[in-house]
Amino acid sequence: MSAPVAGVLDTAVGRVEVHRGGDGGPAPLVYLHSAQGETAGLALLELLAADRAVVAPVFPGFGSSEGLEHIDDIEDAAFHVLDVLDRLGITACDLVGASLGGWMAAELAVRWPERVRRMVLVNPVGLWVQGAPITEIFGRHPGELAGELFADPDHPLAALMRAMEAMEADPSQIPFDLVRPVLEAMAATAKIGWNPYLHDPKLRGRLGRVAAPTLVIHAVHDGIVPRAHAEAYAAAIPVCRVVDLDDAAHLAVLERPDAIAALVVAHCGA
Repeated sequence: MSAPVAGVLDTAVGRVEVHRGGDGGPAPLVYLHSAQGETAGLALLELLAADRAVVAPVFPGFGSSEGLEHIDDIEDAAFHVLDVLDRLGITACDLVGASLGGWMAAELAVRWPERVRRMVLVNPVGLWVQGAPITEIFGRHPGELAGELFADPDHPLAALMRAMEAMEADPSQIPFDLVRPVLEAMAATAKIGWNPYLHDPKLRGRLGRVAAPTLVIHAVHDGIVPRAHAEAYAAAIPVCRVVDLDDAAHLAVLERPDAIAALVVAHCGA
């Protein structure tokens, strides 16, 4: 077993960062990150790499990955992920996606169902559900969002978000190196999910094409995506079930990596 390490991959849109580690399993396990851009040092990936070969590409606009100017919508995003799999020689994989990455995973699975053996979606966006809107994330103060992203108010990233808001009264106090990744991540997310807001109107009608047995993990304290979205995914995907995760909010992959790793291994195999 080896913890994932960063490398670079040339793709159709430019050079992207890819984290790879671990060994074994029935197929490579591919992780698609959320709008947070979590990959480097992510405890979840290290836990999964104990049993599986793990691949975590960083989407254009996040980290050092290039090519966001060539991506206009979620369809472009899906084709980019497919291009990454092709260039890595991955013909079939187990696919794990968190939030924005969960949406990308679903879009990949409906277009090329033969490429996805099993799938896990963690608090996925991507659908529009009547009476259960996804909470607005753009233009919000970081301290405001912290309580919707994290169940634990003392989580280091939640504390950092509140500290950033406190410093907004005097922006000169905020180091640009701290703010830049946040701004870049929001810009990349907006490129895909600004309008329509974080969903694809056609996706629900296509989910019947998903061939992979799917697990949807819903964090009970998620302040961004209501549980009705997990239920909508489960109702539309032929073989799918929902698991509720306690003591976590939208960024459950950061708060409960141990619990999510156990669920992924149980669903996809070690």
